[in-house]
Amino acid sequence: MDTPAGVSLLLVEDNPDDARYVRRLLHEYQADVGLEDTEPLLDIEEVVHVDRLTTALEGAHTGGVDVILLDLMLPDSTGLETVEAMVEAAPATPVVVLTGQNDGNVGVEAIRRGAQDYLVKGSITGELIHRTVRYAIERAETHRQLRDRNDRLALLNRLIRTDIRTDVNMIVGWSDQLKGRFGGDEETIVDAILQAAHHGLELTDTAGELMDVIADDDGIASSPCDVTSVLERELEHLEREFDGELELSRDGLDTDEAVLVSGTPMLDSVFRHLLTNAATHTDRDRPRIAVGLEERPDTVSVTIADEGVGFSAAQRATLADPDRSPEDRIGMGVGLYLVTTVLDEIGGDLTLEENHPQGTVATVTLDRTTPLE
Repeated sequence: MDTPAGVSLLLVEDNPDDARYVRRLLHEYQADVGLEDTEPLLDIEEVVHVDRLTTALEGAHTGGVDVILLDLMLPDSTGLETVEAMVEAAPATPVVVLTGQNDGNVGVEAIRRGAQDYLVKGSITGELIHRTVRYAIERAETHRQLRDRNDRLALLNRLIRTDIRTDVNMIVGWSDQLKGRFGGDEETIVDAILQAAHHGLELTDTAGELMDVIADDDGIASSPCDVTSVLERELEHLEREFDGELELSRDGLDTDEAVLVSGTPMLDSVFRHLLTNAATHTDRDRPRIAVGLEERPDTVSVTIADEGVGFSAAQRATLADPDRSPEDRIGMGVGLYLVTTVLDEIGGDLTLEENHPQGTVATVTLDRTTPLE
């Protein structure tokens, strides 16, 4: 991030001696850095001093303030309520608290109330003020960018899951009405439209789930999960979708005991995508899929072997590349990107290998775990 330039600092301090001291430290430090012919850490162009919270709130409302140095003990406000009032009035402006108490708990609590950082008056220097103010501005800008990103993701999520999905559902509905009314090439076109529309619905589901993962700043929470139950649910879903037109074999799923792994509710989406991909990307009349479960002392592996077209050689090569970039991962396809993103978050692993004589073997490896107490 570039060094902020032309910064306007609002100093809220009722003690005139302390205010003069802060001004002097800032002035002397910038002058000394200038004499050394090096670029200052921060170009504080203007320091506006006020001695009341009400005056500071008015100044913050008018705009033009880049950062606020805020004393906690003012004539019209004292303590941490001062921080809350300032942050509420100027949520986009970083606040650095000035406290006379050499008590880290006060500073930590101020940060919890919305301040970016804190300084203890008895130990401040010009360099420390500059560094603290600069980092506060940079952190506030990072937070603003994250909020903007999440707002855009929320809007895109709504667009995909509501607006686009509604229109695609209309295409499916109208195409269903047209089936059987034509013959020859026209019927082939209707079938192609229906197939594309159903694929579009699947993509909106996958994209929505992927955005849920990306938009979660705290990442995916890992928790014990019975992988056999997840697989059985998704296998039953797959059999309903193909309604007898699928040859499915299970190996190792007949255990009566739960096989607990470090998982997440998103694990359902991982196996649903892999199973659906295995069933739909095939040139056979009846897709054949073999699902296997292998338990080891520390891990559990689930294999999904198909005899269809499966994943491409390019997708397998990209997945196997330890130095793959985010752009390369996105290039694997939105579904596979979702799978790898979820597995990365919970410490899982995915490998893709050729099946012989045809198809792909996808192997998901997960860490074993124990029930929560």
